[in-house]
Amino acid sequence: MGLSTLHFEKLFLHARQITPYLDGCLEETTTFNEPPPSLSPESIERLYNEIAERNPEAGQPYWLTRTWDLLCWQPVFVSFVAIYAQRALPDVSTISQNKQNCFIAGFSFRDHEWTHARRATLIKKAGQQLSHLFETYRDAINQWGRIRPGFTHHLLADHLLNCLVRLQEIRPSYSNNTILRHAQLWLEAFDLPQKHISNLKIDSTTNKLKLVRTSCCLVYKCEGRSLCANCPRLEANKLTNLITAKEVTA
Repeated sequence: MGLSTLHFEKLFLHARQITPYLDGCLEETTTFNEPPPSLSPESIERLYNEIAERNPEAGQPYWLTRTWDLLCWQPVFVSFVAIYAQRALPDVSTISQNKQNCFIAGFSFRDHEWTHARRATLIKKAGQQLSHLFETYRDAINQWGRIRPGFTHHLLADHLLNCLVRLQEIRPSYSNNTILRHAQLWLEAFDLPQKHISNLKIDSTTNKLKLVRTSCCLVYKCEGRSLCANCPRLEANKLTNLITAKEVTA
């Protein structure tokens, strides 16, 4: 077993500890077989249609938002796990994802060498690789629909900041200032505006960071569902006792 294989085995273990849905494996390879295809425009369209059929009352904006969130959640989480648990990074642009009915869960890689570097360097590299991957997803959707870059950028910024809040929950030793510095690095890596950092608030109860999203996932439009805890539409998130973290550390 090579060193890269050991890195992948550790990655899969750490990922499953976050959620069983992050179930990774290495693809079996020979000199004769081809790598499995990434999510095709047809498979992404099927995912979108399945979501629409399950939640017809929610409407097209929800169907598209849900589709995009599902496409991106695993690659981002895998990048965070690799960088913060192993201080290294596989080529996340080569990730293969498993489409299930109305969901995407499970992923795989072909064995390859990892990049070892400082976390700031790895974050920049992850941004480059994931930007390329997400652009292929956006191009795929544009073959049968329409998805604007501005729309996906808001969702991505929220996803990155939410992962950092989760990171602080898992590693309480990470101070608010540390998380804010890393938020700057992640936003820079994707060429996203630094203004998104203002969505990180100090929770007056816990004194830890809390995210109030820029975008709404629109799940409340589904029958029987309500607003998420970090939704910008939620009245509690509009109260002034949630102080902007950037203001506190200025």
